Amino acid sequence: MGREIIDYITQFETTQVSPIWGGAQVFHFLCLGHLNMARALGFELENVSEHLTIVREGQMQTEEELDALIHRNEFDYTSFEQETEHLRQMKAEHKEGLCGGGCFGPLTVVSGILGAENMLRLLAGNPKLVERFTAYAAGFMEDLARRETEEGGQFFWIAEPLASLLSPKNSWRFSGQYIQKIYQAAEVPGLLHVCGRTLKHTPYLVRTGAQLLSIDSCTDIGECIRMVDEDVVIMGNVNPSTLRFGTKEEVEEEVGEVLGKCRGFRNFVLSTGCSVMEGTPDENMQVMFDMAGEEN
Repeated sequence: MGREIIDYITQFETTQVSPIWGGAQVFHFLCLGHLNMARALGFELENVSEHLTIVREGQMQTEEELDALIHRNEFDYTSFEQETEHLRQMKAEHKEGLCGGGCFGPLTVVSGILGAENMLRLLAGNPKLVERFTAYAAGFMEDLARRETEEGGQFFWIAEPLASLLSPKNSWRFSGQYIQKIYQAAEVPGLLHVCGRTLKHTPYLVRTGAQLLSIDSCTDIGECIRMVDEDVVIMGNVNPSTLRFGTKEEVEEEVGEVLGKCRGFRNFVLSTGCSVMEGTPDENMQVMFDMAGEEN
């Protein structure tokens, strides 16, 4: 495992802050959506409401359908070309911090195509189908990682929220081993975000080779940071709900708790546990930056 990320954040005298949002942050990243990937793989999407689009159900059910998909080996690279252009623009816009590409992870993409409930049934009844499908999808993500590195990406971000639904060992079998290969293809540091309670998953998340783990607010970040080596950066994990709906005093209390749990650890970046909600007051977000600046 490399040290690029830990070496970068420890050059600063104060605790670094990188919320998952569109404002000020240390890590500016792209994350190609799972629907974009599904469409590029040849699956049809449908709008089930004004605000919700899904992969049309029933397009992948059997080994024979998966065999046919793999045999065709067709992929629409339009979204990849658009992402590399977005990365180019992002690098030109942000002169401070690091810029990188990224995508939703292979298990999340496969779950979106199969349907989460159906995928969980298949994990029990036909795990080989899920495994083969995940490996196939991950191969294209390796290509995206290489392209974005060639475009100057300084890291590669993967969001794999579905991994926490599985046991730690199964999360490695159906997700982690493929994320490891994506990071190896990228040849730049890997940053990994997994939603949910992931404390028991931590050794397997580290095994992917990720130099940074982004931790959800429902995981004890103090325990997590004590489980990893000092060259693995732990980022998190203020609750986005507190930031959106809490008072300034409530936000100060929660940020203080996170800072307290990680005080003294150089491999820590203050962040949100997941994406910042629309409508979050600016003054609540500013609390994170102000309190982090007072830490050192």
